[in-house]
Amino acid sequence: MATVQLTKVGKVYAGERGVHFRAVEAVDLAIQDGEFCVLVGPSGCGKSTTLRMIAGLEEISEGVLEIDGRMVNDVPAKDRDIAFVFQNYALYPHLTVAENVAFGLETRRTHRNALVAALTGAGTARGEESAVIRARVAEVSKTLGLDALLHRYPRELSGGQRQRVAVGRAIARDPKVFLFDEPLSNLDARLRIETRTELRMLHRRLAATIVYVTHDQEEAMTLADRLVVMHKGRIQQNASAQECYENPANRFVAGFIGTPPMNIVDGHLKAGAFVANGVSVALGAEHARLGDRASALGFRPDRVRLVAPNAPSSVSASIAAIERLGDRTDVALDSPWGRVVARLDADATRALREGEAAGIAFDAAHAHLFEPGECGGRIVA
Repeated sequence: MATVQLTKVGKVYAGERGVHFRAVEAVDLAIQDGEFCVLVGPSGCGKSTTLRMIAGLEEISEGVLEIDGRMVNDVPAKDRDIAFVFQNYALYPHLTVAENVAFGLETRRTHRNALVAALTGAGTARGEESAVIRARVAEVSKTLGLDALLHRYPRELSGGQRQRVAVGRAIARDPKVFLFDEPLSNLDARLRIETRTELRMLHRRLAATIVYVTHDQEEAMTLADRLVVMHKGRIQQNASAQECYENPANRFVAGFIGTPPMNIVDGHLKAGAFVANGVSVALGAEHARLGDRASALGFRPDRVRLVAPNAPSSVSASIAAIERLGDRTDVALDSPWGRVVARLDADATRALREGEAAGIAFDAAHAHLFEPGECGGRIVA
């Protein structure tokens, strides 16, 4: 396996009349040997472009890219010793599962033998190499549970099976780095959960360096050793999934990471209380030191409590919608602070009805303050 280092890497696309679009800007990222690093963000944030630059499928406009300490800015994709797993599987429909898994090995053998023949005029023992390839295909197939599918064609496989074949083709080559571009997005919800578990277990067995792109933040949090949250071509936070959830670096990360997303309210901090639309809630003495300032208050749905209407330190609201999800219930409330979502234990919400009045309360110790603006930084009391 290998390390991947991006230093001030950027991508600029030339447009008409001299107008340029900057898709990725000044990305600094060090991915360690054997690490599962997930790039996550909304569509158009630059994550797939960053991955394609690592792969060599996009030229780097600025900065330096190193794989295992070697600068590869101008190295062709085929010479970077990486394996790319695409969103649409990219299997060859006329080849069997075994032939698809072996394809990279066969291609490598063909190129190597052609080079040896050109330099020395000598051939190689094809039978011995074929035996090695068959053994490798068998090993990979056993790892991924493809043993019984080796003679089938892609059209005869389910979506999950096709994805495992695509992963198997990547593993068979034993590359330095694995790159995954939204590989689960074509699967149904249940199969996505099963396949991401398989990927995580596979990573533990292989101790592989993986760079993985997804727009699904739940998928990102369950897979990542380290999460890289991107927005508008920039890294917004680079930390563990738990750190991004518990201590978001800015308002964007707070609103993107977590399901349901964090409740965020624009207002003012004044004398240790947060005020929005004429409703004030005390936050604590430590917040008084921050002075009077415009800010946004964020609190997670699972930190919200429903109390009696007009209870002290609460925001009066009415229940707009109730979503019962088995062991938990999501309650949407309309309030002077706008729409607030509470995630509550199912047993505690059986008597709730839509249209009822309620009070919204939360633990200030678990609330966050942010500077104004879409990517306003977190204010630490």
